[in-house]
Amino acid sequence: MSALAERLLADLQDAVRSGDVTKREVIRFLRAEIKNREIERGRPLTDDEIIEVIRRQIKMRREAIEQFAQGGRQDLVEREEAQIRVLESYLPQQLSPEELLELARAVVQEVGATGPRDMGRVMPVLRERVGPRAEGRAIAEAAQRALAEVAGR
Repeated sequence: MSALAERLLADLQDAVRSGDVTKREVIRFLRAEIKNREIERGRPLTDDEIIEVIRRQIKMRREAIEQFAQGGRQDLVEREEAQIRVLESYLPQQLSPEELLELARAVVQEVGATGPRDMGRVMPVLRERVGPRAEGRAIAEAAQRALAEVAGR
């Protein structure tokens, strides 16, 4: 069992003991999703793969928040936001927008990108460098800004 999977199990037990319903439900759902992925792959997930499952869960909840907000269901928006906070506590320390932009600038320079059309060359390298320390949307925005800066010179 990976370190993150062990932490989830321990935190689930703590949440059950303390009566933290939100945390308990989020972790149970997350562990079920992890188990499904393990069955698909036929092996236990690594910490990085578990982080990807967590990111997908966060993304699903953000999409639900948009729908609930449009429907005027503030109670459900708040519930989803609380669940996101629980999930985010299992992600590694995230890069700040400034740190991410600096990495993007370095990658743009390394690959010799000249403008926005080089996004396909920049993104794979940038994603690999950043790893689980930022979401895909934030990585793409940083790459776009760095490419726009290069194109504007």
